[in-house]
Amino acid sequence: MQEKYDVLDVFKVVAAIFVVGIHSWPLPDYNSNIVLFSSIGRFAVPLFLLSTGFLVQKKLTSIGNWENQKHYLFKYILRLLKFYFAWWLIYLWLIPLNWQGKISIQYSSVSNLFAEVLKKYFLNFFYGSTFLGSWYISATIIGVIFVFIIFRKINWVIQFAIGIVWLTLLLIVLLYGKHFLLIEKLLHHFNNFMPAESFLIAVPFIIFGKIIEKFENSLQKIPFRILIVAALLSIMLVVSEFHFWQLKGNSNSLENLLFSDMLAVVALLVSINKVSKKILIPNSKYLRNISSFIYMGQFGIIVLTTILRNNSVLKISNWTKYSMVLLLLIIIFNVLYSIQNYKYCKFLKYFW
Repeated sequence: MQEKYDVLDVFKVVAAIFVVGIHSWPLPDYNSNIVLFSSIGRFAVPLFLLSTGFLVQKKLTSIGNWENQKHYLFKYILRLLKFYFAWWLIYLWLIPLNWQGKISIQYSSVSNLFAEVLKKYFLNFFYGSTFLGSWYISATIIGVIFVFIIFRKINWVIQFAIGIVWLTLLLIVLLYGKHFLLIEKLLHHFNNFMPAESFLIAVPFIIFGKIIEKFENSLQKIPFRILIVAALLSIMLVVSEFHFWQLKGNSNSLENLLFSDMLAVVALLVSINKVSKKILIPNSKYLRNISSFIYMGQFGIIVLTTILRNNSVLKISNWTKYSMVLLLLIIIFNVLYSIQNYKYCKFLKYFW
């Protein structure tokens, strides 16, 4: 019987709601947004990536034979590509725009325009986003290829070491990068490349998720109260960490923080704990699907509401905007979810 991790599905929905908040800044107080979304909310993407590594490894362990594992990985990657391509088609209009709804393609000649369009619509798949936020899906695909195919024959100890070194170097670039001239020159050379929004962030977390699965039997026995204390400590520390790096002023990006990463690890450990695994949530698959839909569906609605507000069609606060985005996403998802099994509507499953 396949094990269920219903609490993990709940955490994914919570994480997706946090991501909408990161992009919307809904609270009227600046510091409140920083505490709730820019700090604590940063656990979301690491949690998604950790759970990918954990669940894929869980499936591969149950399969055993490499030929069958290879077949599963191919189907899994293909499924992610279909998910990506479905949203890419929906967001063809969004690809040239930034968060303010303004054209972000800059060019000086026809040939330069062609190069920029090619980069925006296709090449950014490999090192950034085609449409806003798409980097997470392409990063997951590339990360899975690295961890489960390229690193397949590497001992788990060495993989763990690779993950630690990889993440350490990445955090140095992100949090202390402006202190090093060489890092600044490299990032300037790769124009608009954001390491925190690429496969570079996916690989170490997928490795860690994979290793957590390997030691699940031991890790699930950690006393639940210890995990709760660890989560509360991580929450307090991540807020302090954000303010520390913000004041220091050497950061290239505050999109990834050490203690937000720790919070994501603790969230996964809570999800697989023997106490949590006893919690059964009706229709947890629904939660899993709506979390994917909220994550990907938010970008277009946020930009559209921003355009309408900037043109004075809508006069709403950021909180109202945030609430509208979530409400619209839930309504649209439930309508689509209710008709997904009809003959000509089965393609809708690619959107979650």
